[in-house]
Amino acid sequence: MVDTTDNTMLSNGIVINQKFFPKKNLQSGTLRIVLTTQCNYKCKYCFAEGEEDKQIRVIPLEKLKPVLKIAKEFGINKIKLTGGEPLLYPEMKELLAYIREIDIPYVDLTTNISLLNERNIALLNQYHVNALTLSLNTLEKEKYEYLSGFSDFELVKENLERTIKKFTGKVRINCVIFDERYDEKDYQAIIRLCQENNLGMRLIEPSVVDGFAITYTKEKFKKFTNKLRKKADKVIESDCNSVEYLFFGNWYITIMHSLCDNKICEACPKYMYIRVTSDLKLKPCLSRRDTEIPIDLQSEQGIEQSFIQAIYYMGVGI
Repeated sequence: MVDTTDNTMLSNGIVINQKFFPKKNLQSGTLRIVLTTQCNYKCKYCFAEGEEDKQIRVIPLEKLKPVLKIAKEFGINKIKLTGGEPLLYPEMKELLAYIREIDIPYVDLTTNISLLNERNIALLNQYHVNALTLSLNTLEKEKYEYLSGFSDFELVKENLERTIKKFTGKVRINCVIFDERYDEKDYQAIIRLCQENNLGMRLIEPSVVDGFAITYTKEKFKKFTNKLRKKADKVIESDCNSVEYLFFGNWYITIMHSLCDNKICEACPKYMYIRVTSDLKLKPCLSRRDTEIPIDLQSEQGIEQSFIQAIYYMGVGI
């Protein structure tokens, strides 16, 4: 007879409160980790990875290590490091070393560029970080400083040039289409920068997150991307209808539509990732807080149970 009492680990899943959660891998293979909520910017469009309060938190590496170890058992082969500003994470060197030690092959770090000095680029190269995703919405000093709350745009330009020259992995720019202060020439200038330096370029449709006042209009995103679509040599769409690739010769722009806002929930388990929040919860849905799962760090079995529940909650709808 199968024991179906609460919190009983089964060979192929777990029963919690009389509901069976099957054990399965995260299909996308990606885990996004909010290492710290600390940031040296105050971006007007920031949604803080969907985290509600403004407390400063840092995930201790000793607590993150067992989570990463179990995550690999659930098919995780790509780690996205974010924040806050992840380069403020005090144990970055030790974290990157551990990720390589347990043989997770792909690491992507999202940063605001301001801390990409010689030392940090050397560190990222040392541990073979595969990709840097740089947040950048304008190349005009006044607009940049208004948007970010960061007053040294010359440092940002210097770091950007250094990164393009010295970082050994892939570099791409994330550009969010948002409010009326920014016109098409801001985005066109970034497109030229990426084309000239063969950088990746992603135009991001902002998501609606409860409790966050994001300054944008979706109409502006649609208007601008429609113009680009008409100029492109060819357009390739993804089978989940959330990503498009606009080719201009051999170079392309990636258009990232909001999976959540467009309610493509059925595609979520296949294409999206789970977040590890700064307070050590697994967040399977950006738009919902009632599906967040506190990670049970008491044992490896507890962490496994947390992942099983979180994966089960992916794509449950908004």
